Amino acid sequence: DVKAISFTGSNQVGQQIQKQAIEHGKKVQTEMGGKNPLVVLADADLEKAVEIAVGGAFKSTGQKCTATSRVIVEEGIYEAFRDRLVARTKELKVGDPLNEETYIGPAVSKSQRDGVLEMIDTGKSEATLLCGGEIPTEEELANGYYVRPAIFENVAQDARIAREEIFGPVIALFKAGNYEEAVKMANDTEYGLSAAICTNNLTAAQRFIEDVEVGLVHVNSETAGTEPQMPFGGCKNSSAGSREQGKSAVEFYTEVKTVYMDRI
Repeated sequence: DVKAISFTGSNQVGQQIQKQAIEHGKKVQTEMGGKNPLVVLADADLEKAVEIAVGGAFKSTGQKCTATSRVIVEEGIYEAFRDRLVARTKELKVGDPLNEETYIGPAVSKSQRDGVLEMIDTGKSEATLLCGGEIPTEEELANGYYVRPAIFENVAQDARIAREEIFGPVIALFKAGNYEEAVKMANDTEYGLSAAICTNNLTAAQRFIEDVEVGLVHVNSETAGTEPQMPFGGCKNSSAGSREQGKSAVEFYTEVKTVYMDRI
């Protein structure tokens, strides 16, 4: 009785569902992982770029498939951006998400937090931890699965924290020599869900829209931002089949019937 299957979740499960759906002749769409980059060019507004990085990476405790996990900064502003990003991250309040002053809520479960902490420990052996990554010690946070947002630099392109989806509040920070190198780094991933660029150069923004290998592109806004009336999905190993949301979703759940009628 099942005519179509729409799945959102991990790549491992999504690929299994896709295979079984195809074997049974079912229409299928999958939305899976992301390793979403934010590119910050030298002409960008630094304060706004920092807020875009923080919002994209740490809202929802990084538990979004569109969350920013890699921040690639042009070398001319790298140190200034890094220092502001670290300072801003240290200001973020961790705690009860129902408290309006809170920015970082808990992980959804102990196993989820443990997975994030395991990746942070891996990152410590692969890169330089600039801040965060520990469990808060405050008494009022003892009953929640909290972890302070972490930022790494000196990250190799083949490091686990640069390649694997963490689904937690972790940023891998990279330095790029120019626009071309930044885009090459952004595209160096098996995923292709969302990407963002911070720049005041309209030509660079248009180039990025064309060059970056993703399904969702943001210019001067965070990677995690979406609107339900717009098609949602990516390329490479992030998605398969048609897009979710918007007119694409209506089309996925619609059978097209072509009718030819002539006079008797």
